Amino acid sequence: MRAEDLAQALGVSERTIYRDVQSLKEAGIPVEGVPGQGYRLPDDYLLDPLALTVDEAVMLVLGSAYAAQNFDGRYRAAARSAHRKLDDALPERHREKALSLQGNVSLVPPSVFGATPEDPALQQLRRALLEERTVQVQQDGTGAPRSLNPYGLVRKNAVWYLVAYAPERDRVVHVRLDRDTDVALTNQTFQRPSGYRSDTAPVQASAPDREVRVVFAAEVVPSLQIAPSIHVERSEELSDGRLILTLRVQHELEILPWLLSWGSHVRVLEPHALRQRLGEEARRIAVQYQDEPSLL
Repeated sequence: MRAEDLAQALGVSERTIYRDVQSLKEAGIPVEGVPGQGYRLPDDYLLDPLALTVDEAVMLVLGSAYAAQNFDGRYRAAARSAHRKLDDALPERHREKALSLQGNVSLVPPSVFGATPEDPALQQLRRALLEERTVQVQQDGTGAPRSLNPYGLVRKNAVWYLVAYAPERDRVVHVRLDRDTDVALTNQTFQRPSGYRSDTAPVQASAPDREVRVVFAAEVVPSLQIAPSIHVERSEELSDGRLILTLRVQHELEILPWLLSWGSHVRVLEPHALRQRLGEEARRIAVQYQDEPSLL
């Protein structure tokens, strides 16, 4: 469309059209000027209409809300625009569910150590949150399973917590999920209190207060890479080329994947509990390679 036609249709001056088109371009929208014809958008700029199920729309609402928080510029604007469109298209009761989940399910970016398979317990709990289903939770394989109505998932530092209503205690409880936790879905459903939102705002991390000392073999020191999330307090190079690092962490489990990635080229000096944990993990790995490969 030509600028003069747009101006007449919108009841504004051509100068306003020129100014607004320039603003659109600066915002990243690929408006093209075609001599003698006017302005146009590329044919592939807008997708064909999509038919989404309610579940698909709810998932995209959650994803767009997360993207809007973690990107800036044109991508943040695009995420917010997509969020509004999807939100408007949802039936009211499903819109309320999406809003509730935004406040009760903490989404986090992939680990700095790379994408890893997520804990099955977290997957089950996210499904329970979506479907508002009661779960049976058992920790460390001991004691009787507890029936809980999941209200939200919160991540503090490197640890996940389940916020849930415990019917037998008639109160909301917080369950730490960094231990061996088994979660089983039940067929029993519940209704999350209207307007309930757990505190999923980013938690200000306290200063790392746990000390870990490790020594790296000389042959890997030149290629040693340390994730930004790992605080190195001291480093000491030995006469034989080995390197001793003193690290500060919130929890030893934060650096477990990183240490495992270096295999036999790294050795934990302290604490003793982390040495044991690495030894146990190494033994489990060794057991998996004793026999011929099998999917059974």
